[in-house]
Amino acid sequence: MPKYKLSRSSYRHAQVKSNQQIVQLEHTGLLNISNTTNGFIDETSIDKNVLQLDDFDYSFLSSYVEKENTDANFVTSCDKNPKTPIWNDLSNGNELNFRTIHNKSLPLDLDPSKLADWAIENSITHAAINSLLSLLKPFHSNLPTDARTLLSTPRKLKLDIIEPGHYYHFGLNIAVTKLIQKYGKNLECIKICISIDGLPLSKSSSNQLYPILCNLYENPQVVETVGLYQGFDKPKNANLLLERFIGEAVSLTLNGFHCNGYIIPFKIVAFICDAPAKAFILFTKGHTGYNSCSKCHIEGTFINNRVCFPEVDNLRLRTDTDFREKVDDGHHVGTSLVETIPNFDMVNDIVLDPMHLIHLGVMRKLLILWIEGKPGSKLPSLKVKMISDHLLSLKHNIPIEFNRKPRSLSDIKRFKATEFRQILFYTGPLILKSVLSFDMYLNFLSLHAATTILSNSTLICELGDYADSLFKYFITTFGVLYGKDQISHNIHNLIHISKDAKQFGILEQFSAYPFENYLQRFKTLIRKGDKPLPQIIKRIMEQHSSQHTSTQLFEKFPVPKNPHFDGPLLNFEYLEQYKQINFNNFILKLSEADSCCCLHDKTVVLIKNFVKTAENLFIIGQKFEQIEDYYTEPCKSSILDIFLVSRIGALCSWNVNQIAFKCVKFPFGNKFVVFPLLHSATTK
Repeated sequence: MPKYKLSRSSYRHAQVKSNQQIVQLEHTGLLNISNTTNGFIDETSIDKNVLQLDDFDYSFLSSYVEKENTDANFVTSCDKNPKTPIWNDLSNGNELNFRTIHNKSLPLDLDPSKLADWAIENSITHAAINSLLSLLKPFHSNLPTDARTLLSTPRKLKLDIIEPGHYYHFGLNIAVTKLIQKYGKNLECIKICISIDGLPLSKSSSNQLYPILCNLYENPQVVETVGLYQGFDKPKNANLLLERFIGEAVSLTLNGFHCNGYIIPFKIVAFICDAPAKAFILFTKGHTGYNSCSKCHIEGTFINNRVCFPEVDNLRLRTDTDFREKVDDGHHVGTSLVETIPNFDMVNDIVLDPMHLIHLGVMRKLLILWIEGKPGSKLPSLKVKMISDHLLSLKHNIPIEFNRKPRSLSDIKRFKATEFRQILFYTGPLILKSVLSFDMYLNFLSLHAATTILSNSTLICELGDYADSLFKYFITTFGVLYGKDQISHNIHNLIHISKDAKQFGILEQFSAYPFENYLQRFKTLIRKGDKPLPQIIKRIMEQHSSQHTSTQLFEKFPVPKNPHFDGPLLNFEYLEQYKQINFNNFILKLSEADSCCCLHDKTVVLIKNFVKTAENLFIIGQKFEQIEDYYTEPCKSSILDIFLVSRIGALCSWNVNQIAFKCVKFPFGNKFVVFPLLHSATTK
């Protein structure tokens, strides 16, 4: 064994490193400091930071070691440190070996499944996992040596050829099983919604995905993958794409879903697709053609080089029988396998997606007409700037539930669906009031009011027919203001969407938002440009093998968060103060944007503190003494829980059970306009 010596500076650095190792080992409990028969550590020398020499390894000092031609003062340097005999023995060739520490001193075995869950949740690459495993394996013999074993990564994949690309079928049965394992306990009937849509993988090529996705009707936010197509164009034949999925859907519908020894009834409730995808899988005319409406027999009119649909009255509705018998030859271009699904209505169960129809369709079209439209509908650039400036001024009033803050209309080409939705439901009635003409503003408010009604389960029952009337008014006046040639497929289908809401519930219940959010995850699963489909499949299979399940739906709400001691307090005994309370579907905080709520008696409160007593949670705040309608046409805004409030009152307290919903509050002169945060309603 060659003789090693340390230079003076390297020796000092090494000694510091050694002492740090000792302290670290002492604090983490890696070393057994009790009396041992093997004599690895001498208790009497611990306080002096002196290690015995029996079985230790100096390999961690290798970067400081020089051969033969080292500093001649090395021995002298060691002599000046009598409390470190370790160095004298090192010069004689002895070694420290941390890897042979007594087994009783090692930490408990690391659970491989927990390590796998951590790797999957944090998107750790296989190379990084392999590097970590090589470090952990000497101390945890139960760990595998390869990431593919740890994550149960499939070695081989069988891809189906569907021209002009490839398809992999995960399975409807497997997808439903994963949904139920996560969130679907105690279901009397498994109701599934299906979505099919295209996703470009790159801006520089036509490479794209066409996934088949599903979610639980009772909990739309949870999505799983049934099948996945990838190619440089969409599949040439939709039936080939759907074949294996339809086969499983038919079997499950007829025989039920087998779960823990029970057979649970199964039903495909709806297909949720945008207009092009819907026409693709149903083999019907595209949305720009004649006879393209999936809900009625309207033919369409050709005006200014485009097909439009200006009629709103006396429309003959399609039926399931009409569709299957192809009564309207002009509507069909083929026969879809979807027709073979039992107990499925080919008209009523193919829903109109609010995200694509209303937010990306109608609301976006209105803004484009105001910014870039023809004379008469186009706004002056000064007014467009006023809208943008007003939007930007509301940034600090947007609650935490919104992922995006308002931005300038100069970025409208890059707006996402949620931004158009935010303008339609919340900021639009405020920022457009002083900018649009009365007729244009009233036309917009009719769309705003109708969609607000369809976003509230109580209002759908009470005012569903009125929402129908508002949509017809919107379409009629839209044609007068902007031209009949602008009444496109999306504008026309507003007539039919209220019927879908009456059947399926609020707009959010059957929108494509959960699927659209899930689609974006596919891109994050690709780690290199080559062979994207196998990469995505393997990442999904790894997620399926994970033992981790979410428990967020089983948490008991409301939950207080972030304790503080700043007050204000009223004259009753309290135990704790909090800055935040989490409810099932919204959060209230003491911040400016998140501190407004409405009670069941329509009292609007500005929250100043959250207090917990021995038995209950309370809010301490100030109510607005004056509440009035923000607008009175086309209906009173108070019917929709939209108020103009002012005159703040004295501090009072209310039990949190009195909270009906969270409010979005915007300044309006010396008053405030408050809107209900949709889908934040609590139960009495």
